[in-house]
Amino acid sequence: MNDRHFDVDATPDMNEIDRDAAAVDRPNRIPSLTPFQWDTKKMIVAGAIGGSLLFAGLTIAAGVGGNNKLPEVKAKPPAPEVPYDPKTVIAPTLETAAQDPNAPIPLTGEQVPAIGPGSPGTTRTQPPEATAAQRRMAEAQALRDSARRSTLVAYSGTSGQSLGQQAAAFGGNLPDASAAEGGSQQNTALDNFKRTSAIGRTSARMIGDRNYLVTAGSIIPCTLQTAMDSSVPGYASCIVPRDIYSDNGRVVLMEKGTRVFGEYQGGLNRGQYRLFAMWSRAVTPRGVAIDITSPASDSLGRAGIGGKVDRFFWERFGSALLFSVLEDGASVASNAVGQAGSNVTRVPSDSASTILQDTQQIKPVLRVPQGTDLAITVAQDFDFAQVYGLSLK
Repeated sequence: MNDRHFDVDATPDMNEIDRDAAAVDRPNRIPSLTPFQWDTKKMIVAGAIGGSLLFAGLTIAAGVGGNNKLPEVKAKPPAPEVPYDPKTVIAPTLETAAQDPNAPIPLTGEQVPAIGPGSPGTTRTQPPEATAAQRRMAEAQALRDSARRSTLVAYSGTSGQSLGQQAAAFGGNLPDASAAEGGSQQNTALDNFKRTSAIGRTSARMIGDRNYLVTAGSIIPCTLQTAMDSSVPGYASCIVPRDIYSDNGRVVLMEKGTRVFGEYQGGLNRGQYRLFAMWSRAVTPRGVAIDITSPASDSLGRAGIGGKVDRFFWERFGSALLFSVLEDGASVASNAVGQAGSNVTRVPSDSASTILQDTQQIKPVLRVPQGTDLAITVAQDFDFAQVYGLSLK
């Protein structure tokens, strides 16, 4: 058996490699898969030529290349004018107009009376003046015909009968509408609720120069100068702690330190915690006096002056409590003595009732200390135009 040796190329030496020769691409020895090669440019040109030929053929087939002139349309000849003749117009008249079969039968002035039993074949003509009874009969007959022909039947709210039945029941004697309207109508509760108050009318007017006015509704602060006690009526005064400006806020009309004089009422009742006072006059440091006639209030505008209320609790109930204790002691003593002490125990009981009734007349007293911050609610417009004047500085 012969040994077969395979020759294997050994790794060439670096010095044996020829590096001077240029690298040359080897030709493509792989044969083409198609029998011919596709040329992209030729295909684009061929497609453009084919599209042009197709468009030209369609254009010729559609007749675009023919005559573009539209056929001329001849104008219509004008319509001949015919003169208007009213006699030739055919219009519907009242005689030929359609009539409603359900319409009521119109009444004429001539009424045909019924044939009497004595003259069966003769008729009589009614005189032009008909009696009141015949007119009512004619109206009732017309009302019955209208109710019978009409599809809508009116019913009254009380009897539930139609107008034709009511006319037959009354025998033609229907009440007059004018008499019903002239009768007295009673107002229902709904009519009373519909009544509203009358709206008055007032006219606007100018209030004058606002540089000299302190308008109603303004609040003027004031510090109480004198203390107040409601046990008796009295007078009081307060001092305005700052300048009071006009309505437009430009002019000082009542300077700081203006003194206000007023009076208050005494006799505070149970459940009252405020004292009513009325300020009557104000005098400015320049000597300008004005009658203000405005009520006193607190800084928030609440009427009256608040303070400390003394209800005299011990004065009202202390004596009654003392006599109640004495009454209990006398009752215990009378039980120990017997029947003879019943007259003695009745005296403390009567005295306690009398003292309690007298103490109920004591009224609470409200006291307002000096220096309390109050306010004056302006109840009318204060006009200083007669005492002040304005000038440019």
